[in-house]
Amino acid sequence: MYYVAETKIDKCSTYKCNQCVLFCPEPNTLMFLDAKNFAYVNQARCKGCAICVYVCGDLLKRNCIEMVMATVSEAA
Repeated sequence: MYYVAETKIDKCSTYKCNQCVLFCPEPNTLMFLDAKNFAYVNQARCKGCAICVYVCGDLLKRNCIEMVMATVSEAA
């Protein structure tokens, strides 16, 4: 088991900033859905670096992303 990012969609959609997506080093992992104005994580691709948590929480003070424990079934 390991940690992956998870977006708090309700909170994220109120900001519509897209900043976390710009800082994610892994392609096609943190995506922004323009139609609904929120970011979401492809947890199977997430490496657990937590850069998005730092950007959203520490830099922007929005706290819309958290690290959660992933199980083997989620990664497969």
